Amino acid sequence: MVQVNNLKKAFGSSPVLRGIDLSVNKSEVVVIMGPSGSGKSTFLRCLTNLEQPDVGDITIGPHTIRISGRLDRSQKREIRELRKKTGFVFQSFNLFPNKTAVENVMEGPLTIRRTPPQEAKELAEALLAKVGLADRADHYPSQLSGGQQQRVAIARALSLNPTVMLYDEPTSALDPELVREVLQVIKQLAEEGMTMIIVTHEMKFARDVADRVIFMDGGLIVEQGTPAEIFDNPQEERTRQFLTFAK
Repeated sequence: MVQVNNLKKAFGSSPVLRGIDLSVNKSEVVVIMGPSGSGKSTFLRCLTNLEQPDVGDITIGPHTIRISGRLDRSQKREIRELRKKTGFVFQSFNLFPNKTAVENVMEGPLTIRRTPPQEAKELAEALLAKVGLADRADHYPSQLSGGQQQRVAIARALSLNPTVMLYDEPTSALDPELVREVLQVIKQLAEEGMTMIIVTHEMKFARDVADRVIFMDGGLIVEQGTPAEIFDNPQEERTRQFLTFAK
């Protein structure tokens, strides 16, 4: 489903990813944890070339990008196809403020898939119902709570029927009382078999929903394993230090 080999990225003279290798199976939920600056968000953004890696191979479904310098036309075309099969949920919602919830969710099918408007609207309404917002379809982002906005963002990411969902700290911008409603939607998708890679600091959520937990630091994968292995019996000292302070 997802295969990453030797992914590297530097900003100027500062390396952020030092060579990431990762495989994610169909229907697997992988949670990535680590301190700020460890490269977690950059890794997610590199998967869809929102940040262009310096070098590395990325495969998502049938689409493979091999990067070792400037992108050529065929690589750019492959990136466009890869993005169509990848849902990305950001920290800050990134909704269009001048569009209602249903119009935000319709945007992808209308512009990328050229879906007929009525069909796009029906799909958007169904997805808003799926995330518990059927009664908020005609509300603008400014009329929604942060948790509701993030659930609209999840519905929007689902609108192109992605093969994998990527979440970059989906609850970090939310007040504590709103976190639960967003995590519940993600947990529901996990139970339905959606392949997901989630960057989060929500330890209890990671333990409940993840098939595998990855700990990153310094642009490298330091340790990975089942939630029980990572949370209850970490093998690396750096992992133990992080978990001690994170509790």
